[in-house]
Amino acid sequence: MTCQLCGLPTPSPPFEADGKIFCCPGCRQVFLSFGEDILANRKATDRAEPGEKVEGAEAFLRIEGMHCSSCEVLIDHMAERIDGIHEVRSSYATSTARVSYDPEKVNAADLPELLSTAGYKVTPRSQPRAARDSNLALLRVVAVTSLASVVMMLNLAFFYPSHLGLVDAADLEPVHWLAYVAAPLAIFVLTSVMVGYVGLPIYRGALVGLRAGVLNMDNLLAIAILSAYAYSSIQYFRGNLDELYFDVAAAILTVVTVGRYFEAGARETASHELEALMDAWTPVARVTRDGRQKIVPLDELHPGEPFSVGPGEAIPLDGIIQRGSAAVDASLLTGEPFPVRLGVGDRAQGGTIVVEGEITLVADAEAESQLEALTRILWDVQSSTVGARGFADRVARAFVPAVLMLAATVSIWVFASGGGLRAAVLIGLTTLIVSCPCTFGLATPLATAAGVSAALRRGIIFTSADIFDRPRMFDTIIFDKTGTLSTGEMSVVSHVGPPEAIARAAAVERRSRHPIAEAIARLDQSLEATEIEPHPGRGVVASVDGVRVAVGSRQLFANLGWEIPDALRAAISGDKPGEDVVSFVGWEGRAHGAFKTRDTERAGWRDIVERARRNTRVVLLSGAEHAHGYEDAFDEVHLGVPPEAKAAIVRHYRGEGTVAMIGDGSNDAPALAEADLSVAFGTPTALAAEAADIVIPGDDLNSIPDAFMLAAVTRRRIKQNLGWALLYNATAIPLAVLGLLNPLFAALAMSSSSLLVVWNSTRGLPKPATILTAEPPADSTRNKARLARL
Repeated sequence: MTCQLCGLPTPSPPFEADGKIFCCPGCRQVFLSFGEDILANRKATDRAEPGEKVEGAEAFLRIEGMHCSSCEVLIDHMAERIDGIHEVRSSYATSTARVSYDPEKVNAADLPELLSTAGYKVTPRSQPRAARDSNLALLRVVAVTSLASVVMMLNLAFFYPSHLGLVDAADLEPVHWLAYVAAPLAIFVLTSVMVGYVGLPIYRGALVGLRAGVLNMDNLLAIAILSAYAYSSIQYFRGNLDELYFDVAAAILTVVTVGRYFEAGARETASHELEALMDAWTPVARVTRDGRQKIVPLDELHPGEPFSVGPGEAIPLDGIIQRGSAAVDASLLTGEPFPVRLGVGDRAQGGTIVVEGEITLVADAEAESQLEALTRILWDVQSSTVGARGFADRVARAFVPAVLMLAATVSIWVFASGGGLRAAVLIGLTTLIVSCPCTFGLATPLATAAGVSAALRRGIIFTSADIFDRPRMFDTIIFDKTGTLSTGEMSVVSHVGPPEAIARAAAVERRSRHPIAEAIARLDQSLEATEIEPHPGRGVVASVDGVRVAVGSRQLFANLGWEIPDALRAAISGDKPGEDVVSFVGWEGRAHGAFKTRDTERAGWRDIVERARRNTRVVLLSGAEHAHGYEDAFDEVHLGVPPEAKAAIVRHYRGEGTVAMIGDGSNDAPALAEADLSVAFGTPTALAAEAADIVIPGDDLNSIPDAFMLAAVTRRRIKQNLGWALLYNATAIPLAVLGLLNPLFAALAMSSSSLLVVWNSTRGLPKPATILTAEPPADSTRNKARLARL
C-alpha cells in the first residue's frame, strides 16, 4: 500500500485518519490540517526544466567572434552537419556553445578544431580567454572615437552652421581653402578609415546573417553605413559639398562600436565570475592507483573506480559504500541536523559531509558532479529564449526585414512621386538609420548579464531560465527550518555533573569532528586525550590521565555495558520534548555527567521572517518533528512532513495564490520545484539546483533580500529597456518616413537610444530595502482577512 498523500510505501500497520492511510505521522497531520483538498491534486505542477540533458556526451565550448543572434543559427546548422555531433546550441549572450556528441565517433579534444569554421574561433571553456581579443576591440573603440571626434568637429566648424542657416557661404570665403578643400578631404579620408577598419565586424556579421539565411541588425547597420558613405563619396567627388553625410556614417560606427564594447565587457564579466565560482566548487575524488593515493578531478574518475572520503570531506558523487562506516551530515536529505550512521551497502548522497569515520564508495552509474550540473543550469539561465528574452529575439529578427522593406517602399514612393533621387535616397537612408534594432538586441541579454553578474559577486546563483519572468509579489512565503533558519551546528545548552566530567568530556571530544563533539569540546581546554577509539554515530572512548573515558549516546553506554544512573537521566531530561540531543560522559563503568546540545539558530532569522510577514502569510514547513521555539514567528506551522508531502502542501497554497519557498537542500527539492519561486541554501547538488530558481551556497540569510532585489531590479530593467525600444521605434520611424528627420539627427537619435539601454542595464544597483515584498500586494485585504481567520 502507498501513502494517499505522497505516494510512498506505508508501514505495517499504516498510519490512518478518516479512512485514509499514510506513511508517517507527518503526512497524516497534513491531511488532518487541510482535509480532502490536499489530496485533490497530487500531480506535480508543470514547470520549465532547467539544465535539460541532451543525447550523448556533452561539452561546453567558448566561441569567439560572435556578433549577433544570427551567429547562433549559422554555428548550429554548420556544426550539426558533422558526423557524430547530435546537437549544438550556441549562445550569443554568453559566447558559449553546448555540444552533444557521440564519443565513439568524435573525440572531445577535436571539437574546437571541428567547430572553428566561418571565421569563428572555438576553444575549451577552461582555456583562458585570449587577451588580444579585448585589446583589439579596445583599439577599435579608441580609433573610432578619435577619428569620429575630428570628423564631427570639422562638421561643427564648417558645415553645420551653413546647414542651419547661421552663416552664409560668403562668410567662409576668407578660409575658402580650409573650409572647401582641406576640411572635406580630411573628413573623407578619416571616414574612409573608419568605414574600412572599424566597420569590419559589422560587415562580417552582415555576411554571417546572409549565410544563415536570416537578416540581422548588422545587415541594417551595414546598409545604412555604406549607403551614407557611398552617397557622400559620390557627392564629394562631384563637388557637392553641401550633400555630405560622412558624419552620419561616423556616428553610426561610433555608437555601435562603443555600445558593443560595453556589452561585451558586461558579458565577459559575468562569464569570468561564473567560471571562477565553478572552479572554486569543482569536486575531486581521492582514489588509489598504483598503490598510492591521489586526488583527481571527477572527469578523470574511471567508471566503477572506488574513491575514499574521510572526516571533514564532502562526498562528491552519489555512491554505494563498499568499505568502512561513518557518521554523515545528511541534513540536506533528512531535514534533521544530526549526522546519520552509514555502513557497507548504504547509499551516500553527493554533497553530504563525513564528520566521523572513513568510507570507500563506488559512484552510481548516472551520478553527476556538481560542476556539470551548475554548468548546464547556469548556461541555460543566460542563454534561454523564454519570456521577455524570447519576445525581444522574435521582434529583433522580424524588425530588420520589416525596416528594409519600409525604407525601400518609402524611397520608391518618393522617387515615383517626383521627389527626385536625392530626396528618395535621403528619406530611405534616414529610415534605415533612425530605426534601432540594437535596442531590442541589447534590451534583455545585457540586463540579464548585468543581473547575473551582480548576483554572482554576492554568491547568489540564478538557476532558472525564466527567473526574470516570475511573480514579483507572493501570497505565501514558506520557510524550511533545519539548515535554513538554523545553522545545523550544535551548541551545548545545558550540562550536569562535576567539573572533572566537563574537562574529561571536552578532552575526548576534541579528537572528533562530529558536530556534537565540537560543541562539547569548546567547554574546556585543560586536558588531553589519547588512545582514541571511535564509535561512528554513537560516540568516542579515549584515555584521559590514564582513565578510560566514554562520551556519547545511550546506545554507546549500552554497548559498553556501563550504567547511567536514574538520577542523572532525570536531571538532564526536559519537561518539553524538542530537538535537544543528550550525550553522557562516564568512566569506570558508570556515567558521571551529561550534556544537552541543540541546533544553533541562524543569526537574523527572526528579523528575516518578520520582514517577510508584514504583507504576506508566512509558513514553517519542516521534516523535523519539533519546532522548538520557531513556531511563534509563523502564521502556520507544519512539522514532521516528508519531502513529497511538502510538495503537496505547496500545491495547496498555490491554489490560493503565488508561493515562494525557501529551503536548504535535496529533501526540499519536490517542494522547491512546486513553488512559483524557490531559493535553496547549501552546496548546490544537481537535485537541489535543478529544483530551485535561486541557489545561495553560503549560510547568510541576509542574501535572500539581495537575491529577490536583484531579480526584481533586473526584471524591471528588462521591461524598461523593451518599453523604451518599442516607444522609440514607434515614434522615430514614422517621423523619418514623413521626412521630418534628417540623417544626422537620425544617427544621433539612434545612438542615444542604444546608449540609454546600455546605461540602464549596467548602472548601479540599489541596496535591498525589504525582503520579497517591496510594497503591499494588490490583494493585501484578502491576505489580512485570511490571517485574521487563522
